Amino acid sequence: MKTRVISRSLAEREPYRIWNAYVDLLAIEGYEDLSNEQRPAHLVFWYESEVQNGGHMQYFENRGVRYLDETIAALGLLGAICQQDVLREAGAQFLGRARPRIKSAKQYSEIALQGEFSSFDSRFHACSPSLQQCLETHLARHQSLFVTLR
Repeated sequence: MKTRVISRSLAEREPYRIWNAYVDLLAIEGYEDLSNEQRPAHLVFWYESEVQNGGHMQYFENRGVRYLDETIAALGLLGAICQQDVLREAGAQFLGRARPRIKSAKQYSEIALQGEFSSFDSRFHACSPSLQQCLETHLARHQSLFVTLR
């Protein structure tokens, strides 16, 4: 199992380093390179990142639907029930019709402005706890799965 290693003394002096190491692992390592215990946090991290950056349309465009079911399950595992419901419904809508691959930023902008996923984006941002909070709680409970202190 891959983890990030930081010194215990550095973690004590600068506790944010644990979070940074966690995020580094989730962001840099591929899904296949993580253990089954690490994968849910990875999926939730990427869902959070994509939706915060460009909404559900960006999430589906960049991440696809290969891990959609696993991401929905991961949200529940991390206690993000509200976001789980949002993604379940947004995913059903996305899969509800054939979609051509977007080939340019201009085409993406034109489609995004139609607002097909805007209601899902609004619901996501209204959820509590936030995915940031869920990821923080998950790290606090399972730090040894992600960060090794030496």
